[in-house]
Parts: sequence; structure tokens; C-alpha cells
Amino acid sequence: MRRSVITLSLGFLCVAFQGGSAAAQEVWAGKDGWIRNADARGMVMDDRRLYLATRNEVYVAYDMKEKWEPVFFVPSGENEIRCISGGGKSVFVGTKRGLFRSADGGKAWDKVFSSFMPSRSDVLSIGTSGAGGEKVAVGTSHGIFVSEDGGTRWRDTSYNLKGIPARCLAYHRGMLYAGCEGGLYVRGEGEDGWNRILVRSVPEEGGGESDAIDPAGREEEPRYGSVNCISSSGGKIYAGFDRRILYSGDNGATWTGFPEAGLSGAVNHILPAGKGEELYCATSKGVFEFTPSTGAWRELYKGIDGRIDAKQVLFDIVSPRSLWAVTDKGVYRMERGDYLADHYPDVEKSIKTLEVRFDEEPAFRELQAAAIRFADVSPDKIEDWKRESRLRAVLPKVSAGMDNDSSTNYEIYTSATRDYVFAGPDEISSGWDLSVSWELGDLIWSDDQTNIDVRSRLMVQLRNDILDDLRRAYYERKRVQFELITAPPKELKARFEKELRLQELTSHIDDLTGNYLSDHLKKKGGKAD
Repeated sequence: MRRSVITLSLGFLCVAFQGGSAAAQEVWAGKDGWIRNADARGMVMDDRRLYLATRNEVYVAYDMKEKWEPVFFVPSGENEIRCISGGGKSVFVGTKRGLFRSADGGKAWDKVFSSFMPSRSDVLSIGTSGAGGEKVAVGTSHGIFVSEDGGTRWRDTSYNLKGIPARCLAYHRGMLYAGCEGGLYVRGEGEDGWNRILVRSVPEEGGGESDAIDPAGREEEPRYGSVNCISSSGGKIYAGFDRRILYSGDNGATWTGFPEAGLSGAVNHILPAGKGEELYCATSKGVFEFTPSTGAWRELYKGIDGRIDAKQVLFDIVSPRSLWAVTDKGVYRMERGDYLADHYPDVEKSIKTLEVRFDEEPAFRELQAAAIRFADVSPDKIEDWKRESRLRAVLPKVSAGMDNDSSTNYEIYTSATRDYVFAGPDEISSGWDLSVSWELGDLIWSDDQTNIDVRSRLMVQLRNDILDDLRRAYYERKRVQFELITAPPKELKARFEKELRLQELTSHIDDLTGNYLSDHLKKKGGKAD
């Protein structure tokens, strides 16, 4: 029987149970049941439906409690879904083979854009404008195309961006913004070209940065990396450049950068909260929120074990204080009472008098050591490589050889009437050689050191990823255990889901540590949750 030692101060009990529901609202909950491929690419929603695009399928749900129903499918192989967008009754899905549209809630789909050139059919991004999504722009690997009638007729608006992939598109105040490898561009209605308003840094042949002037002849704007996403809210437009976020309130004439403290990963999507400076961001390393009071970013990870590549974050239309996150591991939903999670009591930070210790469970440091051993990524391994590389110079290179030669002598005599052949004795010779050499210069430096440096960087990155996944799963598991002890759900279904989540986290920790947690509990006479 497992014993749990719980120390609670009397003053905490009121706060814990009054704030328990609020704290639970900060936790992400997986909403990707019945989905065959969890690699989600994007989501759109209206007041009646939610559309979720994965690598090969599009699903629709009429309520978050209902299961996802597949409504669109592309065969795996050379084709896949790139993006999804919509406005009003129309939903558009971009694939490597063209653009598809549904105007009846996903029941019927029509291909509305494609080309005989594969690069022109590869839809990378979609931008829509208007209540019914009549104005549609698609960014392909070859350029940008626009339709004014919901996708029936198209015209090429690439102009000076012809042949350049458009990674993201957005309409803002009648202007169309395009994010490309070369920077951020804007085009007004009726204009016959694109104006570059932010430029990526391009190395010259000599290794320096280019100082090119933009097409308008003005001084070059600040240089940033490739444009990953564009968003707009109110009078502001936001742009994500690699790991930076900038915004402009004057249609791109001037730009201001958000602080980078706390933000990790490449920016994939930006979600303005619609009030003040609050901002949410989906990156290649998770979901983050910007807190104006601290001027820093904070990761929203509770409920998600392991690192995720977040593709999109958006508000629920029916319940606008709820967040959705579209990731490579599925789709998650967070119930919240306000935009900022800092408004809720945080058990781990705010309540200093709480101590919950399970005396039969291993400490986090034990699990860290077990994970490092199981993955064979110990820091000592690198030092062993370096030491063994130098000791290799002490050992000599030994070369040995042996040869054996045998020949037969014949003598021929000729007379007027006959010839004589005499076989003489065989000549046999043999020998051997042995050489020894040292490369004493390897005691100071050898080519192996370069290989070790490369391998050590990769191993450090792998170790950090493993320990980060372990940390998330460990503390998420403690949080679930605490909730089951202090406020167990009364409903059977809620109780089952909470216990199932605990088992899932236990299995995830076992996968990272080679079953160390379960084996440890068995030795102590307990049981793995």
C-alpha cells in the first residue's frame, strides 16, 4: 500500500479549494480523439463548426464534445495538406496539388485552383477577406494569385515576386501583405507590383551583409530573417521573423519589436488578444503568452507532456476566453477565466506552505540520472572520447609483412640431332618485416577532436530535449496527483479521464527512463499509477 506524506497549512485549505477550479482551467486538454493522423496543420471555425486540417485529412466537429468527422482526404504520398483558411460559408484547403473549396460545411469539395506546373499548384498559404471570403489570395512556390469571386476566376499578381515562394499572406485595411524568403512585401489594390517594407539579411560572397536599396529608392529598412507568419488586429499588423515578432500601426511604415525574453523557438503564428499589448504565439517549441506587466513571454505547457511544434493558436468563437492550439501532436484546448494565466493562483509558485511528498517515489534527480543512462548521453562520455583520442597517439601503428618466393631452373642443350632439357634445383627464398610508428602530434591535436566536437554538440542537444520532456511529464504528473488527492472528481467519467492521464504520464516517464519509475515503485511495494 503506498503511503503519501501530505503537509498542509490551515490557511491554504481555503485558497486551494476556491482556486482549484481556476487553476484547472489553465491546463491544456487534448481534443484530437477519433483523428487518425495527429500531425495537425491548421484550424478554422465559425459559429457552428470547427474545421481541423491534418497532413492528409480535414475533420469537422459541431461541438467540442462531439467527435471529429472526416470530410476531406488526399492520398498519402506525393500530395499533402499545407494549410486551411476560411471566411463565412467558404472553407479553403491548400495542398501540394492545388486549392480546394467547400461551401456547404465540408459535404462537397471542388478544386478551384491548380496548374500544369507543379510549383504553381503547390499552395503554401491562403489569405481571405470579406464576410463571405469572396476575396481569396493563395501563395504558391511560384508566386501569388488572387480571386475576387471566391475562387472561380484567378489572376496572377506575382509581378516582381514571380518564382518566389510566398510562405504567408494576410489582408489588412485593403492591403495584401506577403511574407517571403526575401522579406515582407505589401501591395495595394490596383498596384502593378509589390513594395518591400522589411528585408531579410542576405550574406554577400565576402561574408558581409548586403546593403541593397529597396525598389522605391529609400534607405533599407531593418533586416530580419525569413517571414514565417503575418497577423492583424485592429489597426496593427504583426509579423514573425524567425524568432522575432514586430508590429506596425501605420501599414508598415515603422515597426516596433516585442521583447524576446522567455520566447523560444521559431515563430509559426501570432494571435493578438484584442486588448492592450497581450499577445499569444505558437512556435516550434510550444505556446507562449506575452505579459505586458512583466514585459516577457511565458510558456503555456500545463497538460502537454513533451515538446510540441505548435502551428497555430486561436480563440474559441463560442467561448472567446478559451484557447485552441494546433500542434504536430494533435489539437489542444485550454479553458480560462481570463486572457492571462497570471491572474490565477499557481500552486507551485504562489502557495509556499504546501508540501506534497510521495515517499515511495523517486526524486526528480533520480529520474534525470536514469534518463541520461538509458539514452547514453552522459557528459562523462564526451570526456572519455577526448581522453581516448589522446591515448590513441601513445599506441604505435604496427605493420607486419611476409614474402615467399620460389623458382625452378631449366637448362636447354641443342645438338644437330636432338635437344636436351635439364631441370635444376629449385630456388626458394622467404622473408618477413615489422615496422612500428607513432603519431605523437595527436597528443596535442588530431582530426578526431573535430568529430568529437560535432558529436558532443548533437549529444548535448539530445540530452536537453530528453530532460525537458522528462521535466514536463514529471511535474504534470505531480499536478494530476495533487488534484486527485485534494479535489477528486465526483463524476465517474471525469475521474476516469484524470486517472487515465496519470497513467499516460507514468508511461511517458518510463519510456524516457527505461521503466525506472515503475520498477522503483514495485521495489518499494507500491504500484505504478
